[in-house]
Amino acid sequence: MARPNALVDGISNLSSPRETLEARPGEIPSRAVTVNFQGGRSGQLDLAIPRSVVWAEVLDSLRQANEPVYVEIDPETNVITELLLPREVRVGAITPTDTGDAVEVELIISQARHYLRRTNPDFQQFFNILQTAQEEGTPVLVTETLDGYEIIDVKSLPKPPLEGVEAPPPVSRTPAPTSVTLQKAQDLFNLVSAKTCAPTGVPSTCIPFLYPENGCWARAHEMCRLFIDAGVQPEKVWIYGNLHAATQNSPSCKVGWIYHVAPTLLVSTGATSEVYVIDPSLFLSPVRRVIWFDVQGDSSAALESSDASIFYKSKGSGYVEYDDAAYTKTQRDLTTYRNQLKLRSASSVGPPPYSSCAWKVKAIAARCLSKNPPISVKRDIYAGISPQARTLRQQLAVILSRC
Repeated sequence: MARPNALVDGISNLSSPRETLEARPGEIPSRAVTVNFQGGRSGQLDLAIPRSVVWAEVLDSLRQANEPVYVEIDPETNVITELLLPREVRVGAITPTDTGDAVEVELIISQARHYLRRTNPDFQQFFNILQTAQEEGTPVLVTETLDGYEIIDVKSLPKPPLEGVEAPPPVSRTPAPTSVTLQKAQDLFNLVSAKTCAPTGVPSTCIPFLYPENGCWARAHEMCRLFIDAGVQPEKVWIYGNLHAATQNSPSCKVGWIYHVAPTLLVSTGATSEVYVIDPSLFLSPVRRVIWFDVQGDSSAALESSDASIFYKSKGSGYVEYDDAAYTKTQRDLTTYRNQLKLRSASSVGPPPYSSCAWKVKAIAARCLSKNPPISVKRDIYAGISPQARTLRQQLAVILSRC
């Protein structure tokens, strides 16, 4: 086993931070929280380590939701040294990468790209589990690294296959989209954008736009809920392809997706109406669908529309999921990616945005200028771009709109 000190288990309880870690000779004892797992093991969070407070919050969130956790525990000190979030998923396509050093694994309903590296000592074992789950339609529990979505643990689940396509909701739940003015669309954009999770102190009702790698389906469904509560009926737009987006909210300065989804509004533009996309993870304001399509880096991508009730859909007329009236799946998945944002912000890379990614703005602007050489464009290319813009992609949206 590549990680002999790893444990995947549910959480029974966490102690109050009154216990003391046993100090080594010459060291000062520190406060600790003891984490008791359902299988009988325990580990400790050393509160002298700043990230431990955040880890305790995440662990308690998982305990309340009865969700499993992946931890690595130092066998000498019993201190938890790693914490990751396993996900129960179905397995879609398994494809060798072009370089041959890994296989890319589609984990439904994730939008991210997931990789099982051949250098992993457990590669064959994990590959066999994933392949069996794909063939039999059974779920698996998959753990990945915090950044890079590299699969490091896979476990079979003793459960029956997940249900297939769910029955569609009543027609009354999916009325025709409401026509709004562009100003109203901006007001609704501001409504959801204001709920962006701060990198630290993430509240339980925020939307994790600052974690762009995954979770778009839950963000889109929550935004639709808020629009409907405000008296406006949205729809959704889905894009499928080899998608790439630059962003200051990922340590790698980019994200790769197999699909992306966002709400749309029907905007009255005078004599006609036009569909605008509401996507605070990419933009600072509502944008036309063509701009939303263009910034995701795949000119051959497939664009599809749906009503707002669909929680997830595969490309074409394949697998479809709906949420219940309480938005149970939405809140579950939002909680997962709020916790991912917490874990990243408490890690060595720190919270987003990452200033080291800002150089890409100039690089893409330069490519834009090469296609639009007039002096007037050169002078205007940076107009209106705030250096404080929350994400690189929001800045690029302004650039691209001028090109």
